[in-house]
Amino acid sequence: MKGDRGFTLIEVLVAAAVLGMTATALFGLLSHSLFNIGRVEELHRYELAAQNVMNRVLLLPALPGGGETGGVLDDSGARWTVTVYPWAPSDLAEKPAEGILRVAVAITWPGRSIPRRIEIEALKPTQI
Repeated sequence: MKGDRGFTLIEVLVAAAVLGMTATALFGLLSHSLFNIGRVEELHRYELAAQNVMNRVLLLPALPGGGETGGVLDDSGARWTVTVYPWAPSDLAEKPAEGILRVAVAITWPGRSIPRRIEIEALKPTQI
């Protein structure tokens, strides 16, 4: 039977085992990648929310010389906080009419184990 060509049962079993291990590893990587994409999309959504809050604050004609305010962002449990600090002059004791204020916007939302947070800052010349 010189014309018989084919694979033995052992060769087929080894090939199936290698294929199974490769498929398991690839599906594990795909699952992990999909989880990471979800986290990046979540971070991007809250980054856009922080930029939106920052733009609203920067469009105000006058800002208080210092202080903090906050609120609820949406029904997901996310909260925003806006903090305004004097930047130049660093002290508002002399009560200048104009100055540069540092505006910090922070968005905090519930994570899987601990709350997650993103913070952005900007400077705004304004009337005080």
